[in-house]
Amino acid sequence: MIAPSDRQPIVVADAGPLIRLAAAGILDTLRGLNRRIVLVDRVEEEVVGDLSKPFAAEIAAWIDGLGEAALRVETVVGIGVAALRARPRTPAGDALLKSALRDSGEQALREFVAHWHPTEASSAVVLYEDRKVATLFLDVEFPVTLMTTRAFVATVTRWGINQDAIAALEAISGLYDMKPALVGEIDPSQPGDLRTLPQPMPPIRT
Repeated sequence: MIAPSDRQPIVVADAGPLIRLAAAGILDTLRGLNRRIVLVDRVEEEVVGDLSKPFAAEIAAWIDGLGEAALRVETVVGIGVAALRARPRTPAGDALLKSALRDSGEQALREFVAHWHPTEASSAVVLYEDRKVATLFLDVEFPVTLMTTRAFVATVTRWGINQDAIAALEAISGLYDMKPALVGEIDPSQPGDLRTLPQPMPPIRT
């Protein structure tokens, strides 16, 4: 299990955690851990591509404020989507773009996972809400801690980073679907067919 003194980078695996943390007013809890935040281009596009969407402007300002603390990852999938958008509009082009956008976040993340290895640490913390995304990390070749938004907030609350974080997140639970507090440890030395998806979080001892 991760500890307050660890320095693993945090991979935001899908848009869900950012949107929920922003809605709860506790987005900066991520920065409070003093770890690098990793954002894949298609995930970033999903949360800030349209600034008229709820909390998009707040998340965009937060990302810009991270500076070098953010690792903003460009992918071939993201480049392809951008190239299709830059073309003159045609019915055939629109159909191709629609196809490219389908599951593009998951595809970009798969591309990233296949080639990335942490440089500042030997492991990573992955925040997610989409179960499909969590399965992508089962075959990684470095240690990973997978956590839902609720599990992450419960952890940082117990560490004293934000004592009000759990209450803040639960206050918006009626507006956003959220998975329970699930956590899983991926050990690359374990055979892939023995690895499991995150399970209900055990109580954290103080």
